[in-house]
Amino acid sequence: MLVRVRAVTEDDLPVLLELGEELRDQVLPVEGKSRGTSVTSRAALAQRYSEAIADPSRHLVLAVGGKDGEPEVALGMALFTVSTANALVDLPAVHMSHAVVADRHRKRGAGKALVAAAAAYAEEHGIEQLVVSVHPGSRDAARFFARLGFAPQAVRRTAPVSVVRRKLTGTERIVRQTRRRAVLPVKADAPHS
Repeated sequence: MLVRVRAVTEDDLPVLLELGEELRDQVLPVEGKSRGTSVTSRAALAQRYSEAIADPSRHLVLAVGGKDGEPEVALGMALFTVSTANALVDLPAVHMSHAVVADRHRKRGAGKALVAAAAAYAEEHGIEQLVVSVHPGSRDAARFFARLGFAPQAVRRTAPVSVVRRKLTGTERIVRQTRRRAVLPVKADAPHS
């Protein structure tokens, strides 16, 4: 199968939505969640994809494949943006995010084609660094990118504020209890005669 990467158009929205759902299912835990996307969230996602397509500072691409003379098949997608490689170091990088290859099309070269397209995009912009976002639960993606020379730069952890507040409240009690114990006077043993 011949694989190529091209910029997306508004006509690709249905395929982007399918790939977006697959990406979401890979990233979000399944327990207690219903598979599928509501009509409202699907419309919001379509709006975000349309905005990305129209935004010249973002480059949304689609990996497609197929045999000569047959219609192309969408294999995967990725979003390229230019930012800094690190918040404190002003080193420009192409950030590859929202990268996904459909489960049924894995091991056909689409992932490598998307990374090659990101490298070409960086070279076109005179940028020497690529940064990729990988969900920590996706060991396959982490291994894939490691084999291509990507190394961890930082581990970013996320949590809902409500969970952090709840955890901090429990921690404050433990810290207070520990401090109280630490300031209790220590009884000296009576001298031995």
